[in-house]
Amino acid sequence: MDHLLFAASEGSSLFNYVSGLGAFLLGIVGLGIVIFVHELGHFLVAKACGVRCDKFYVGFDVPITIGPWTISALWKKQWGETEYGIGTIPLGGYVKMLGQDDNPGNSEEESASTMIETTDDEGNTQQVVNPRSYTAKSVPQRMAIISAGVVFNLIFGVIFAAIAYGMGVTYTPAEIGWVQPGSPAWIAGLSPGDSIVGLNAEGEVRKDLRFRKDMTVQILAHGDKTPMPFVIQHPDGERQVVMIQPRNLTSKADYPTVGVAAMNTTTLRVSPELLKIVYGEKLAGELHAGDVLADINGEAIPDFLAYQKYAANHPYDPLKLTLKRKVEGSDDPKKTEDVQVDLPTVPYRETGIIMQMSPITAIRDGSPADKAGLEIGDRLISIDGQPVGDGYTLLSRETKWAGKTVEVVLNRGGKEISQEIETVVPQGFSVEFHPGYQMGLETLGVAYNLDLVVSEIVPGSKAEKAGLEPGDEVLMVDFKATSKAAEEANSKLRLGGKVIKVKEDEIAWQTIQFALQGSHPDTDLVLTVKKKSSGDRKEISVGSVASTTEMVQSRYLMFNTMERVQYATGFGDAMYLGVREVGEGMGQVILVLRKVVSGEMKLSGLGGPGTILAVATSESSHGLPRLLTFLTLISANLAVVNFLPIPVLDGGHMMFLLYEGIRGRAMNEKWMMRLTYLGLAMVLTLMATVIFLDIKRFSAWLPWV
Repeated sequence: MDHLLFAASEGSSLFNYVSGLGAFLLGIVGLGIVIFVHELGHFLVAKACGVRCDKFYVGFDVPITIGPWTISALWKKQWGETEYGIGTIPLGGYVKMLGQDDNPGNSEEESASTMIETTDDEGNTQQVVNPRSYTAKSVPQRMAIISAGVVFNLIFGVIFAAIAYGMGVTYTPAEIGWVQPGSPAWIAGLSPGDSIVGLNAEGEVRKDLRFRKDMTVQILAHGDKTPMPFVIQHPDGERQVVMIQPRNLTSKADYPTVGVAAMNTTTLRVSPELLKIVYGEKLAGELHAGDVLADINGEAIPDFLAYQKYAANHPYDPLKLTLKRKVEGSDDPKKTEDVQVDLPTVPYRETGIIMQMSPITAIRDGSPADKAGLEIGDRLISIDGQPVGDGYTLLSRETKWAGKTVEVVLNRGGKEISQEIETVVPQGFSVEFHPGYQMGLETLGVAYNLDLVVSEIVPGSKAEKAGLEPGDEVLMVDFKATSKAAEEANSKLRLGGKVIKVKEDEIAWQTIQFALQGSHPDTDLVLTVKKKSSGDRKEISVGSVASTTEMVQSRYLMFNTMERVQYATGFGDAMYLGVREVGEGMGQVILVLRKVVSGEMKLSGLGGPGTILAVATSESSHGLPRLLTFLTLISANLAVVNFLPIPVLDGGHMMFLLYEGIRGRAMNEKWMMRLTYLGLAMVLTLMATVIFLDIKRFSAWLPWV
């Protein structure tokens, strides 16, 4: 019995990429092929050793009763002595050999089935073990049968990857499109446009270094205990080794990160519902997925970095976009036409609540703040003669003094200090603020958070009328739609319906503000607050209005992630890349297992069959080569997991065979049964756990849950 148990998961965002029935079906077929190959290994070697194989199944043929019907197989056919089929439970597969059964409860029945009656030359009859049974074979033969599934997976994994690289595999290069303020990479001075070309202290370059499959996996392997070497290549071609210590964004994070995002292109991808909320249906309809941004207000935009810099420094200006759009119905698929779209400013949605800004949490190396001697723990009071005010809109307001020398007033240890600082021009802006993301002033090079304590209440605002006061602390937040249109829109954006325990989960206020900005205007914040005056808890509902003065930098334009294609240079290179892919895949699975056992990685970082199918669907939607490389990873997964020394798995059988080979006799039947039951319990527990994690992960994306 062989199980397709789990994979390392990238989180619920995987659900975003599941699209298209064709990709879904192709993903199912691909996973079925991996299981088929594994079982084919067992089957062919068993046949070669003369073992009778009664069943060959992909999936388990567990009877399922629906009304008057009971089915155990989606398809089956008897061919010779073997029944071939596709089972009803798609969690693995098995080859049923005479004399071999993973269920210890069937041991007596299975043992009896292997006995046959023979007659000697003198006419005497006796019961002997059927020479075609699994148990009648030598230890080396049984070892070959048991290990054949893993060996076939590894061989075919190499073949899958070699074919894929022969066709050309798309990948996301480790080129940096944005660095999250306050993150380890930001502190270390990495910038948009830098490329990560190696992950070693010697400065060696690896060709075609991949953002996720190489860099992210190596960060996971390294952990967050010590600094990690990164070989950085700057846009001018200069290279340097930078030591960066990965960090978990929150205490509940599944894995550490350094805080860099992959480079994007200038090709638009759109979220229709979000654009309708922000711009209205008419203007939202003018932005099409696949449009290529060519210029803004007459200034050429050759790449994503140019867009980021322009948009970051013009939050208060309307943008006239020139888009290159494919001509529908043209015989030339590359023919485009210029389309003009006038994009207005996007008002900040304000509630009248100004939350307390934290002291400076991080300072970027080599930044104006670093050169001026600012320190972590300093609290900003005013910049360029203006109070810092709302820390969320400060990101847009900083463009007013960008590139100038300004007076920065701050509080350090209870003393007010004034400092003249020469600022720089922002190269981009933060697109989103998920839990753990900090805010950053690019002009200065400082990061901070918005705390959960109210600093000010705007006179006459909805917050004041609702009874909020300075000093009140927000404990929990919910997003409540106040109209049918808002309910429908927020539901499609999967916003609201669940109380966010911001205090308990250490979620900074910018995360709430970020979600509010993209919600339907008819959305209230339902706040559970601890009143400063009394210490009592109180539930307060606050609406929002569009600001007449403050605009957000993001125009809610989204762009496709940059991709490149890696081709094998020949047959030898294809086989080398195939072997490397399998080796790295095995290393990833072993790494995940080791970190789960040691407690360095949480179980929530694992995914079961649902996650595996979701990723398979995602990869197949990117083309056959990407699916083949994913099947290589799953082949490595299946090989490693099934060769763990756990009874009922291939590795458990190999463990018993090693014992038998060394001792010259099989393990005591009672002990073998006890260990088998223990192994079965472990496998079923792990299977139940990863399936539960799948249900929890994907239910988060269902609007009715």
